[in-house]
Formats: sequence, C-alpha cells, structure tokens
Amino acid sequence: MSSHRIALVSIVDDDSFVRTATSSLVRSLGWEAREFASASAFLASGTAARTHCLVCDVQMPAMDGIELLDRLQGRGIHVRTLFITAFASTRVRERVAASSALCLIEKPIDADELKTWIELALAHG
Repeated sequence: MSSHRIALVSIVDDDSFVRTATSSLVRSLGWEAREFASASAFLASGTAARTHCLVCDVQMPAMDGIELLDRLQGRGIHVRTLFITAFASTRVRERVAASSALCLIEKPIDADELKTWIELALAHG
C-alpha cells in the first residue's frame, strides 16, 4: 500500500453548479474529488467503498441523501458523510440528526466550514 494515498471525497448533488464549485474547492485543498449528479449514479459507480468522505445534498429527486446513506450502510459501507442543503427545515434537521452523518451544512456553502468538516471526517475516517 502506498503511503501517499490521496483521500477521495465524493460529491453527490443534483445541482451542477454546487458539484463543480465543491469539487474545485476539494481539489484546491489537495484531495481527490469525484462528482455524481444523483445518488443512484454514485451507488452504481463502485466508488462508494473507496470514498473517504461523502459530501451529499439532502434533497434530490428519486433518492435523497439520507436514503443514500441508509443504502450504503445496508451494503456494509460506512462513509463519513457531510450533508448539504438549501432547505434546512426542522424536518430535514431532524432526519440528519437521526442519521450517522457528521453535520448539515447550509447552502451557499462556506468554504472554510466545508474544509473544517472534511478535515474532521478524514481525521476520524
């Protein structure tokens, strides 16, 4: 095993602007970033088992972020997850709090906040 393995951060969001901006930030901080437009695309990619940190939108069509996390855990894949949302309703906050996610970050995403949470996820991953 290489001692110079770069952490993989997967970004799952149906908003292409958010995916691109988040990926650029992740890469600028020295990590590898992979982008996925949907939860099902991420599940089908085979990337989940190699992902060190997942940055995932809560509200997405077809399968939301919390359902995605449940499916991953059902497959025995435990990924440090940071949820992001533009709609931080009480219901969303309760669902995230009941999940294994580390946090809920509101959009627009603050770069320093995201960096802090990714570093925390990778340190405990």
